[in-house]
Amino acid sequence: MKSVILIVSLLFSISSNAALTISTYNIRNFDYDSRSHTPTNKAHLVSYLKQLQSDLLAVQEINNTRMFSEMINKHFSSYKTSFTECGGAHGQKLGFVYNSEKLELLSFYEDGRTSNPNDPQFPYCNNGGSRPLAIAKFKIKDSNEVFVAISLHLKSGGNHKSIKKRFKQLAIVSNVLQDLKRQGVNNHVIMGDFNSTEYIKKTEHYKAFKQFLNENSLINTTTDIKCSSYWWGGVNDQKLYPSILDHILISKNFLLNKSSTSASMGHCKKLQCKVSNENTMGIGYDEVSDHCPLTTKVK
Repeated sequence: MKSVILIVSLLFSISSNAALTISTYNIRNFDYDSRSHTPTNKAHLVSYLKQLQSDLLAVQEINNTRMFSEMINKHFSSYKTSFTECGGAHGQKLGFVYNSEKLELLSFYEDGRTSNPNDPQFPYCNNGGSRPLAIAKFKIKDSNEVFVAISLHLKSGGNHKSIKKRFKQLAIVSNVLQDLKRQGVNNHVIMGDFNSTEYIKKTEHYKAFKQFLNENSLINTTTDIKCSSYWWGGVNDQKLYPSILDHILISKNFLLNKSSTSASMGHCKKLQCKVSNENTMGIGYDEVSDHCPLTTKVK
């Protein structure tokens, strides 16, 4: 009987270790949002992050990377951080928080071409333009499987000019993925704030986004979520409307023989992505971010 219990325990342990939880979170101008004159509620943010239990978290809009790293070191003993040096016109840096007991960071660099997609050979840093790509190569310690993760934050706005710029940025992401494949790296995770304003309305730009997925053999693991953020909806009616701006994309090769489950957390989960108003949003929306954490478990 003891041997049976031992075997079952070992199988549970292997299954648990094999799972990889990946998340993304645009944390609004950490640690102070000058537009709303609101400091980030760090206690609430830490509570959010503990609920996620992520092995790998992509973050965006980290203006104060030193303070963010200190917060992680204080509350998450086995977790480490890596950030870009550049953050575009508003200093909104990108990076990763990862569990060093589960993942080994093999390399980290930033690609500045998305900061100036109209002239990629002349990227911006913190003196203008958009954000770069944060690119990290990880090894899963249990399986020795290697993958590359990209944290991104594409151009915001729903007008034609903004959408056109976003798709130029996506073309650069495609080039990065092709370069990685030529280097023999076929396991990819691309996540972050795609600012896909066209996604929820299923416009022709939605079809172009789907084409980007197909051309790069990517699966949108968060395709069934109902929202990832809230905004005023372009209408002065005192209501806040759900939108889908954030995604977690994983290459088909990496998901081979694996399954994935995804969820939208924070106020998106609380409100069930229904039209709401300022009074019902809560601290997460008011003092952390208008975006919600997205998470995908791969096993």
